[in-house]
Amino acid sequence: MQQLTQVRFYEQIAGAIRARIVSGELPQGKKLPNEREIAASYGVSRNVVREAIRTLAKDGLVVVRQGSGTYVADATSKALGDSLELALSVGGAHHKLADLVEIRRIIEPTVAGIAAERATPDDIKALRREVETMEGAFGDVEAFIAADHRFHIAIADCTQNRLVSMMLYSIVDVLNEQRKRLFFVAHSARTAQTFHYSILEAIEKGDAVGATKAMQGHVGQVQRDIARLQEDIASQED
Repeated sequence: MQQLTQVRFYEQIAGAIRARIVSGELPQGKKLPNEREIAASYGVSRNVVREAIRTLAKDGLVVVRQGSGTYVADATSKALGDSLELALSVGGAHHKLADLVEIRRIIEPTVAGIAAERATPDDIKALRREVETMEGAFGDVEAFIAADHRFHIAIADCTQNRLVSMMLYSIVDVLNEQRKRLFFVAHSARTAQTFHYSILEAIEKGDAVGATKAMQGHVGQVQRDIARLQEDIASQED
């Protein structure tokens, strides 16, 4: 790293690290050197480095984990998610939400089928862990939704295709608030969990057809629950 001499040191440091992330030199998940090491490399104070890290974190390029360090984030997933969230926030959001769930119905069954063909033993353990977490979280909406989110992302990860994981993450993440509301639709969470078990079992057996069908049923149920939720909201507004 070259020593910097211009006034806004933190912007230059942030720019230099950003360039290394974009080029792939610093890949997703890579831990950055600590503040002291970066400061020594550039010949600046740790306060300047701290400001540079804040800038990168604000841009979604790094994630600061308390007590652990600073890591390169998956900026592509964040960008996709931000774009989808913006689209949902602009006029006719209920129609766009239905469109987004329809995208899930088109994509996720195929993803589940591929997951069944490629999942490793560690992938299966991750899926089972999230299903078991959901089973014990029917009284805690936040815990259930968080585990549900991780379960669907873990299925995408089973494909061993990073682009699939990024795409599914962006879609599922944007739906997070809506899924919390669906949790309170009668029998929605319990029905979803039944499908989760079916999906897990099919992937565990390497049954691509079964995993595809189970996911089709699951996302179809989500579509029906959203329709019920929107009907309830409309009736309350009348």
